[in-house]
Amino acid sequence: MLITIQDEILERYPEVQIGYLVAKVKISKIDPFVEKLKKGLSERVEKEDLNLANYVLHPNISIWRKIYEEDMGVKAKTYRSSIEALLRRVLKGKGLWNICNIVDLYNCVSIMSLLPMGGYDLDRVKGDIEIRYGKEGESFLALGEKKRVDVKPSHIVYADAENVMCWLWNHKDSAITSIGKETKTVLFFIDGFDHEAVNSALQHLSENLKQIQGIVLESGILNRSISEAVVNSEAG
Repeated sequence: MLITIQDEILERYPEVQIGYLVAKVKISKIDPFVEKLKKGLSERVEKEDLNLANYVLHPNISIWRKIYEEDMGVKAKTYRSSIEALLRRVLKGKGLWNICNIVDLYNCVSIMSLLPMGGYDLDRVKGDIEIRYGKEGESFLALGEKKRVDVKPSHIVYADAENVMCWLWNHKDSAITSIGKETKTVLFFIDGFDHEAVNSALQHLSENLKQIQGIVLESGILNRSISEAVVNSEAG
């Protein structure tokens, strides 16, 4: 399987860094280690001096608001980046959604690194993956939604050969490639603009996956210098 970043995106965002990691996993509804991580998130964001009044000013949040509004043409208050949506829940005292151990884990790492992350069932991905602009006539059905939305050429998406996997860069995932109870191999993505920060988040994700019997197979970072990578789609 080939993962690529479209040239137009690299030209528009020359500093973009897309981390990827492939791991074999064991899905469970709940995991003690992950639950401990979730309980520590409020304290973690407090150490960053983040609250509901100032969090939108943090550069890791404001950069996505700017991209969503100025570049993709959607209202950032309505369509939030995944990291903003997660952070708001924690700051409101709601905590993270209880989905499964793997999704909850990468959501925790996302909060701790303040970077958007996503995870996809590698066995459900069809063909190669490209981070690209939308195409005319494309539509997207988000996880948990019944109504499809139109994908515009200004929208950045993760897409395989058949479907849009994630819409508005990291806003919402599709049910088609989502992690489920039968998932055995997951492809994770981390979106950022600082190589060191993305690399640190990859290491953090890897270390935490090992704590819940995850086996990391490969990882790397795509950017302007390395815009494509081949991953083993048959792994696991």
